[in-house]
Amino acid sequence: MIWSGSLLLCALAASLIHAFFFSRIRRSIKASVNNPAPERLQGVSVIVCAKNEAEHLSELIPKILNQRHPNFELILVNDHSSDQTQQVIEHWAKTDHRVRPFTLKEQAKTLGKKAALSFGISQAAHDLLLLTDADCTPASSDWIELMTAPLRTGKSVALGYGGYRKQSGLLNSIIRFETTLTAGLFLGQAVAGYPYMGVGRNLAYRKEFFYAQGGFKSHEHIASGDDDLLVNYGANKNNTAVVLDPKAFTWSQPQTTWGGLFKQKRRHQSTAHFYRTPTKITLSLYSGSILLFYACLLFLGLLRPAEISICGAIIALVAARALYLIWQLKPIFKKFQSRDLYLWIPILEPLLICMQLIIFVWNRFSKPNHWN
Repeated sequence: MIWSGSLLLCALAASLIHAFFFSRIRRSIKASVNNPAPERLQGVSVIVCAKNEAEHLSELIPKILNQRHPNFELILVNDHSSDQTQQVIEHWAKTDHRVRPFTLKEQAKTLGKKAALSFGISQAAHDLLLLTDADCTPASSDWIELMTAPLRTGKSVALGYGGYRKQSGLLNSIIRFETTLTAGLFLGQAVAGYPYMGVGRNLAYRKEFFYAQGGFKSHEHIASGDDDLLVNYGANKNNTAVVLDPKAFTWSQPQTTWGGLFKQKRRHQSTAHFYRTPTKITLSLYSGSILLFYACLLFLGLLRPAEISICGAIIALVAARALYLIWQLKPIFKKFQSRDLYLWIPILEPLLICMQLIIFVWNRFSKPNHWN
């Protein structure tokens, strides 16, 4: 009986820890930025690195060139593509003078996307840099202006939301569910004054911010981390802002196979090992509280499977937590345009945890080393 009570108390304590993070996640819907007057608009360098992205670039480039911002360039870096990426880039360079094409031909010394991005930044004509991926599209023609507004008011980093397009099926639901929770946490932490990551699908910073950290030098040996590690090492409550206007979102094509998703998440998870210690502690508390909750109830069910009172307590605790999750996270899912998922939180959360545990164990035995 002592063990049963202890496990229930541990599960309750885990829920309370998780509730603290809900308060941070909910902050991600409260950020606001005052846009500067039009006469103060500065030039912006939009940088896109592409590796075998001919089809996606054909969709992305026109949407960027259709932006309302009056002064920007589009830097396209072809990173050793073997498809028609080079031809697409050259076509648009001939069509619009704002497009500046570059090609990496020699084998890069650094791993992953970082070599291509570093090169693109070195060629940028403007101090304000706005990054996205080749498979993304901005939500509106105000994307550049909205995402760079904080930089024009003195900030060094602007964190944006990069979501995935809705499709049918469990795979897409898992992807959008995880993306919404991750965005809620890192954007909410940034609003609270503790920025720890950004996503390259929608990220803006000053060129001087990039070079002040030595670029990617401190983590150039890691295939990933061109976005989150850069922010993790250099962002703070004074130099970072969050942009949450839906017109400043970007939308990406999601993975369409479980194998592709696991490959992507293995790469992302391997980067977390290199976060600063305070960030690792915070994320361990967040993930650990969820895992502890389910582990305690699982052990309790295995120890006392025949006792009706214990089973009733487990069901009541799971149900209460599920209702609390739905109540707390509904506005987050609405904000990030994943409203169709919030009622499925009690099912999607344990599925996501299982997937993350599999990836964690997998990464202990082999390390991903390619960005695309």
